[in-house]
Amino acid sequence: MLGINFKKLAICTLMVFAISSILFATSSYAIFDALVAKGSEIFVGLREIIFAVSGFGIIAVAIGGFFGNLNWKWLSAIGIGLFIISTTSAIITYMVDQKPGSFNDVQEAVHTGK
Repeated sequence: MLGINFKKLAICTLMVFAISSILFATSSYAIFDALVAKGSEIFVGLREIIFAVSGFGIIAVAIGGFFGNLNWKWLSAIGIGLFIISTTSAIITYMVDQKPGSFNDVQEAVHTGK
């Protein structure tokens, strides 16, 4: 009787996939380059939105303080959040000791070990 052995088929498929991903992995980094670019674009866009919304939050806390209801917890949360968002890129630049580069720079550093 002719039948298909699914266990052997699955193993063969995984072996072909593994070998092909090793042999033809030359341009697979392009996907990560696009992800890094979109990630930085999203971070910059969100940073601008966060700065605008926090400005409204500071105004709301100031109005509450004007009427005798100063909420220190909100004010400190806004201040700490603004500090973290505004210093993120400076901290990364300081820790890496160079300005942020492209994905190719990171890939070259991984290959050379520097």
